[in-house]
Amino acid sequence: MAMGERGEHLSKLPYSLGVISRIFSWSMRSIFVSFLLFISFPGHAEPYFIHCYDFGCKSRKEIRYEPEQWESLRRVMAAEQADPDQEKQAIRKAIAMMENFSGQIAGTSVDKAGNYPGYDIVKQLDCIDESTNTYQYLSALEELKLFKWHRVEPKQRRIVWFLTHWTAVISEITSGENFAVDSWYRDNGEPPYIQPIEDWRRKKDFPEQYNPD
Repeated sequence: MAMGERGEHLSKLPYSLGVISRIFSWSMRSIFVSFLLFISFPGHAEPYFIHCYDFGCKSRKEIRYEPEQWESLRRVMAAEQADPDQEKQAIRKAIAMMENFSGQIAGTSVDKAGNYPGYDIVKQLDCIDESTNTYQYLSALEELKLFKWHRVEPKQRRIVWFLTHWTAVISEITSGENFAVDSWYRDNGEPPYIQPIEDWRRKKDFPEQYNPD
């Protein structure tokens, strides 16, 4: 697992700026100012991403999806929204799809679960990369108003025996409960694990209720 991550959480900003502001340190943000202002312009209908890989977001690639890919994500999200639990399954499927789309573009389809099994593999992702990318995917779905029962929250971390681990987070609108959306434990393109954030902090087993596969 990563030993730490530079940068600090800011109050929520407009989507494109907010995503990158939470990813990069103060020293790096100035590099992206003009770029961020450009992608925040209202004329750009679909979000796009700064895809992180190679441990600690050391390598980055701009990712854009085709219209038909966005349409497939809309269909997945619309199909399962009867209640919060159903929508969580739709979110898991959508994140898996987005990992596949991004993996094909950036060459990170070879990413293996965890750090160490793929440590010597080029374009492997650690928990900083995974949580950053998943946060962006969730934020894009939220920006496109594809959530009915959830909202995106800032990334969170846990520290166990001096090891720091990061995850993306969503909250249920009705209950206010926060849930980890952790893709680090799965190979590229597999559905992330979802778990109540307090259980995630304690490293409890991922519940079958939210992770049937």
